[in-house]
Amino acid sequence: MRTTSVAAPIAAALLIAAASAWAAPPKAAICPVDDPTMDRYEFLRSASLEVRGNVPTVAEYKTLDKSKDVPMSTLDSWLKSDAFAQQAVRVHRSLFWNSIENVRPFGANTSLRYDKKMKLWWRSGGAFSFKQRGNRVPCLDKPVAYDKDGKIVYWDQADGTKREGWVKVKPYWNLASEVKVCAGDAQAGTVSPNGTKCDQIGYAFDPSCGCGPNLRWCTYGTVQLTLVRSWAKAMDLQIRDIIKENRPYTDLFSEKVAYVNGPIVFFWKYQTAVANRLRFNPAPLDHAQLPYLKWSDVDKWVKVKLGPEHAGVLTSPAFLLRFQTNRARANRYYNTFLCQPFQPPESGIPVAAEEALKEPNLQKRPGCKYCHALLEPVASFWGRWTEQGVGFLNPNNYPAYSKKCEQCAKTGSGCTTVCKRYYFTKALSEPEKDFLGVLNGYVFLQKVHEKHVKYGPRLMAMETFADGRLPECMAATTAARMLGRKLKPDERSWAKKLSVEFAQSGYSYRALVKSILTSKVFRRVR
Repeated sequence: MRTTSVAAPIAAALLIAAASAWAAPPKAAICPVDDPTMDRYEFLRSASLEVRGNVPTVAEYKTLDKSKDVPMSTLDSWLKSDAFAQQAVRVHRSLFWNSIENVRPFGANTSLRYDKKMKLWWRSGGAFSFKQRGNRVPCLDKPVAYDKDGKIVYWDQADGTKREGWVKVKPYWNLASEVKVCAGDAQAGTVSPNGTKCDQIGYAFDPSCGCGPNLRWCTYGTVQLTLVRSWAKAMDLQIRDIIKENRPYTDLFSEKVAYVNGPIVFFWKYQTAVANRLRFNPAPLDHAQLPYLKWSDVDKWVKVKLGPEHAGVLTSPAFLLRFQTNRARANRYYNTFLCQPFQPPESGIPVAAEEALKEPNLQKRPGCKYCHALLEPVASFWGRWTEQGVGFLNPNNYPAYSKKCEQCAKTGSGCTTVCKRYYFTKALSEPEKDFLGVLNGYVFLQKVHEKHVKYGPRLMAMETFADGRLPECMAATTAARMLGRKLKPDERSWAKKLSVEFAQSGYSYRALVKSILTSKVFRRVR
């Protein structure tokens, strides 16, 4: 006979009772779903940091106590403020990389050194010292003497050198002061007895040439640093104006004005010919447009008009000196403003045959052409701007083809500095011979791309606005920066909408930032 256990029904009953007890916990015990959207206080803080670069004040927080949300008038006020313009300047520094403090326009022969022991200045570069004094040494610590013909007396020294005394000079960087300068270095004549132009490259090799009136053709570390910092600051001011005045973003790449201060004006008036490390001639601006400023007017800024060849920051000294080759300039623009980096595919590029490597045209060479078929035509937009410098090759003086440069290239002799520097004069292969005497910017350039050299980087920028590439890239990168992360795949359509709104606003950077701030996507970021 089977025996039925009573334990199983009891256990089942207990389980049912327990389940019933836990199936419906009290509402107070349930954690509410976290709202991903910032409340008004969080949004005020995030918006302030993004727009002004600082947190809100206590008073600004308190204004929200009786408000449901941050008033639109508050955002509009911030976006019109100087703080927003300065914040935009900082953002654009990261785009243009206009810190050029490592750039040194002047060579060693124009460099002055201060001797702390004798408390005097002298040219330490070597050319004058070795040629006139016999070694890289300063003068003697005593006043200068002149012979009956008015020439500087150099006294023979036990170490085999010949040294002169010093004179007192008011240096251009501080005309209110008077300093001791070795007499040979302080010579102020513009032309030496040998016919050397003392304000030109190479003057330091003529013992009769000095640093010029008030030492204007010489520099030292702080002077050079002040100059390059001024160029960087000039770009900052140009960007600030466009943002502050809510002008179209196209002005950034098309306007024909620039800021100058004392050091910049002084450089263009007196020092371009002796700044032999880089190429500043032919000058890209009319000296008649330069205001009267002393070198010491470091903080006095004046706007000057530029010629039609200029393209906003794309032809500014800070940009051209930061990116000193045309390929680098094109690469920076495409990376930053078009989101189109020049890089090989992830699969790599197949190694070209040895015969193919002899192809001089990188637009056609296997492997290289993957990037250069686009890079070379884009680089040609700067075809009339000097590389390793900021000079502009005006077509009136520098035609696309020079018969003179072709002839000297074929004979192998008699080529001028202009031909060697700016025209194609050395053919290492048969295809290159077709370009002898051609301006470097046109070498291997297809006929359809010759307009790039003619119209310059302004045409490039305007074309990328018109086809939508620049607005799309700027909308996406600005949104990603403000969100603090890369955009998600499902946010691409939102970025596309932002680019359309950016264009419809007349390319207002202020409007673009406001669209992102007031979006649901930004409101979910903490």
